[in-house]
Amino acid sequence: MLIRAYSCMLLAILFWSLNPVANKIALEDIAVPQLVSMRAVFSSIILLIISYAIGYRYSPKKIGWKPFALGVLDPGLTSLLFVTALTVLSASNTVLILALMPFSQSILGRVVFKEDLQSSVWFGAVLSVFGLFIFFSGEQFFDADSLWGNGLMMICFCLFSVSQLLTRKIMRSEIPAIQVTSSQMISASVVLILYLIIFGDMELPLQASSGTLMTFVYLVFSMALPFFFYNQAMRSIPVGMASLFLVLIIPLGFLFAAILLGEDITWIKTAGAILVMIGVALPHLLESGKRKFSLRQK
Repeated sequence: MLIRAYSCMLLAILFWSLNPVANKIALEDIAVPQLVSMRAVFSSIILLIISYAIGYRYSPKKIGWKPFALGVLDPGLTSLLFVTALTVLSASNTVLILALMPFSQSILGRVVFKEDLQSSVWFGAVLSVFGLFIFFSGEQFFDADSLWGNGLMMICFCLFSVSQLLTRKIMRSEIPAIQVTSSQMISASVVLILYLIIFGDMELPLQASSGTLMTFVYLVFSMALPFFFYNQAMRSIPVGMASLFLVLIIPLGFLFAAILLGEDITWIKTAGAILVMIGVALPHLLESGKRKFSLRQK
């Protein structure tokens, strides 16, 4: 069971690490409203087909409203903000900001679920903030595009953090992960189609190359599958361990951005990213060490 859970988590991390690069490529030919809405709709269809294929009858009444509310936030609003931010930011920037999510979970877990908050979390926070400062020191952070893009990413980061709390709560129930994920995609589709109708250009033609269309196909599956893998893994993996896995988004995302987009990953950016990784992982590593030590003492 644990091997399956860890495999699911690693697959989710791999997809999420590739997402910024794939979105960047797709945005060369597809406008943001069309991209996010079509992606959500096709993801919903795929998940519903899989759900029926493995024998689940889809019943919104039995599933309840919480998975649908979760879908409005994530991937509904988060995907819209994330893809919009990518129009002005590099893929590596977005990867770094989102990788802070494990740290935010420790703080929100204390506020919402009254979980213990270790002093090491604050030490890790200082390292992470210092790492972010180093990473962005070489950026033109105060021009209009950077302020706009990073502002959107911070809002996206906050929504991600809240949605993860909802995910943790929902996945403690007996609702199958495939039905939770399907419900997320359905409500996200509604939100994003409304955005397309109200704010998008419905007459804008889709003139995409074969490479862009293949990238779009990947993006559809990378929306449908990682959420399912992550939801499934959260049934068995402790939150602290899941947070450690999420840190892998940074090196993998940097690697894909450098190889596939040719982004310049400087030594300053690398040093900043390493500090962020250490800051996020440190509290969980120290806590794990304390538990092992106490068990040996017994």
